Formats: sequence, C-alpha cells, structure tokens
Amino acid sequence: MKMRNPALTVGLLALMYSGIGCWRPSFWTDEAATLSAVRRSFPDLTEMLGHVDAVHGAYYVLLFGWTRVFGFSELSLRLPSVVAIALAAFVMVRLGAKLGNVRLGVLAAALMVVLPRTQYSATDARSYALTVLGAVTATYLLVSIRENPRAVTFAAYAVVGAVTVGLSFYCIFLFAAHTLTSVWDSQLRKKWRGLLAASVGWLLPAGYIGVVASQQQFQISWIPPVGPSFLFEYSFLQFFGDGYFAKDGIVVPLSTPGEDASMYGLAVLMWIAAAIGVWSCRGHFLVRLSLPWLVVPAIIAIGGSLLTGGNYYLPRYLTFTVPALALLAAAPLGRPQVLRGCRARRVWTAAACVALVLAVPSYVGQRTQFGRDPADDFRFVATAVGRLAEPGGAFVMSASSDLAYQAYPDSFRGLGDPTRGITAAQWKRIYDQRFDVASSAPKIIQYSSVILVEKNGDTSMARALQDLGYAPGTAERGPATTVTRFSRRA
Repeated sequence: MKMRNPALTVGLLALMYSGIGCWRPSFWTDEAATLSAVRRSFPDLTEMLGHVDAVHGAYYVLLFGWTRVFGFSELSLRLPSVVAIALAAFVMVRLGAKLGNVRLGVLAAALMVVLPRTQYSATDARSYALTVLGAVTATYLLVSIRENPRAVTFAAYAVVGAVTVGLSFYCIFLFAAHTLTSVWDSQLRKKWRGLLAASVGWLLPAGYIGVVASQQQFQISWIPPVGPSFLFEYSFLQFFGDGYFAKDGIVVPLSTPGEDASMYGLAVLMWIAAAIGVWSCRGHFLVRLSLPWLVVPAIIAIGGSLLTGGNYYLPRYLTFTVPALALLAAAPLGRPQVLRGCRARRVWTAAACVALVLAVPSYVGQRTQFGRDPADDFRFVATAVGRLAEPGGAFVMSASSDLAYQAYPDSFRGLGDPTRGITAAQWKRIYDQRFDVASSAPKIIQYSSVILVEKNGDTSMARALQDLGYAPGTAERGPATTVTRFSRRA
C-alpha cells in the first residue's frame, strides 16, 4: 500500500518519534546558557552578544520571541528542535525523490531521524536541529537549481544560507561542500553566475559572525585540541554517540555499556552501507552531492585545528552533516539497477530495520533525567532546594553551580542569595558573578537557615559555613551535587 503523501507521513512520524519524552531530561549546561540568555530583556540580550555567544545570536533571538509566547519549560524550549527535525525529514523525502526515487527519500529520512546525533539535537534547546533543517533545505534548493535554475530559487538558496549560517557559523562549511559539488558537477558548473550571486547570502553573515566571534574565542578554550582521537570522534561520536569528545581514550561523558555496544554496531552497519552506496552509485550526482557534504566540513574544522593549533572541532558542531551519511547509506534504493530483484531490496530493507533497532538504546537513554550528562544534575538541585528550603532562608553556591540556578530559577524564588555579586545580565555573561563564603559572610549570617549547593567531593564551602557557626542538617546527594540544609547554632 503506497502512501499518498510520503513526505508528510514521514514528517509526522518524525515529529512523534522525536517528541516523545523530549521533556524528560534535565536541562544541562548548554540549555542553561540558552535560558540565561533568553530570560533577560532584549536590549540586555543584544548587549550580551557583543561579549559572549555571538555564534548563537540568531538562535537566541528566535528563542527570545518563542519563550515569550510558550514559556520556559523543558517541552517549550525543546519543541522548536523537535519540529525542525520533523521538517528536515519532510524535506529529505522530497530531496531523495529528486535524487532517485521516493524509496530513497523515505529510507534516508528514517535513517537520519533515528541516528543518535539527530535525536540528541531534537531533544536539545540549542540550534543544532535547526542547522539540520537548514542544511537539508539548502541542499534541496541546490538540486532544484541544477534541474531548473530560476531567480527565485537562487534567492531562496541565499536566504536559507544566511539563516542557517546565522544559526551556526560552522554551516559556512556546508557552503564550501556545495561549492565543491558545483565544481565537480558539469550541470551545476553552468550555473556558476547565479551561485556566485547567491553566495553573498552565505558569506556576509559568516564574515560578520566570524569577526565578532574571533574576539570571543575564550568560550571554546575548554575544547581539547585535535589529537589522535579525532578519527574516532568523527567516525563515531559525530553520528552515533552522545559524548562531547574523547580525551585520553575515554568518551566524555560516559554512556552505559549496553548503549555503547549497540551504537558501535549501528556505526559499523551505517558506514558499511554508506561505503556500498558510494561505490555502487559512483558517477551519480547523489554521490557528488552527499560525499562533500559528509566530509568537507570535518576536513575544514579538523584540518584548521591541526594547522593553527586551535581547538575548533567538536562533534556536535557538525550535526548538519548527519543527513549526508543517511543519504549515502540509503543510496542503492535510489538506483534500481543496483538492487536488482526483490531479494536484494529485502536485504537492504532488513539492514535498515536492524539500524532502527540498534538505535533504540540511545533513544531511550537520551530521554532519562540525566540523559545529557550526570554532571549536569540541575533538576535534582532545583527539586532538592525546593524540598529543603525554609521560609526566610537563603542559598549558597559557587560559580560552578550557578547554571543550575539559571536553568531552574523558580525553585530558588523567595530565598536570599548572599553569594551573588552582579547578575548575569549586568555582567554580560551567561552566569551570575559569585563570591566565596568568607567574602559573603556579612550577608550570610543574616539568615538562620542556609541551603548549600556544592559539588560532590568538594567540602570547602561546607567547612566555611561551619566556621561561621552553622551546623549541617538534612542533605540530598545527586549524581554530581550535594544539597544540604545548614542551620545556625543557638
């Protein structure tokens, strides 16, 4: 039975698949940064972007308006990402139909949606899911230019490029991949004048963001320099893992052993399928389109890091390359002469079903409370503070814990905040300025009850509170943080 509108059907299925349980994970570090940015006034937001996070400016502006209508809950913040992946699946079916046939588009969209990196972005209040939509849409428009070059299509390609680069500076690397495709393909080479004019839409925002962001490179100083693990990071974490990076052979953060095993199986299956796709469809435009999309952004990011000694590569920064791997893995379905007979098609379909099953452990794991990183136990902190706080009390935390406050400020409402200096908005930073207990002692001793939020294993603030005459009471311990109620001794 044929679907009447396969693109719409796949898009709706992707919406449901990505949306189920997206509200369950606690907000984590990057999402807390989003919340910190969009909770402030619009003038404060634009002023902040001149000091930090310029590369996320367009996304913050989008979420600023969104949250004024839909609020700041986990579901509200993540819904734009869920919708973006659903729309990307819709466009991917249409793209596959242009490149081969509807079967190709449906399988490519399905593989794209279930890959762990896609689902990571779909349940994340950051711009990466929107860059997937932008990349698929821009690529669809490039194929449309190849088929029927019209002024409106060139203009749309420029506009989509501008928006996508505005969402993530790294998406300019997609334009580099498209440029290689245009040089490689004889039909696109004939459209060079229109593509050159459309390039302004990509290059202008990239130039502006690049200049501003070059003065904010301290924000990526935490990323390890590209080293021996970069091949593993690209081939595995880029598409199949939830980790941020690999350091000294260890993925940070660690996933569960069972999840790792299934993801390694999925990685092997997908890379073999993609290799078969490249080989069996060599000479076809699909390969000239998808292969640069898959490898050029990584070559630029990793190669640039190696050449400059910088640290510009992080797997999630290149999330927009995931659709290219899905297209190549599905490629034989778009070439009837490759999969001759029902048996070959059944084998390919069975392999696709195995891929879907292998993706399930990661899908489930991402939708647990600490599905991002147990070190970011912000919801635990918020609920523990709510349970332990007493009316008229205060809370004490260091700068390392402040993002829990930025993520869930309502849980701290009504409590004194004696360690805070100037606010994040006043400071033009993501988190509030915080002082230690000794420096804040005159303010702290005004409260008879104090809630201490301190990282596990760190007792310096607890000892300082005891030196001020406070005794520890009820405590709750999370994966990374301990919340303790202290009362002043009589």
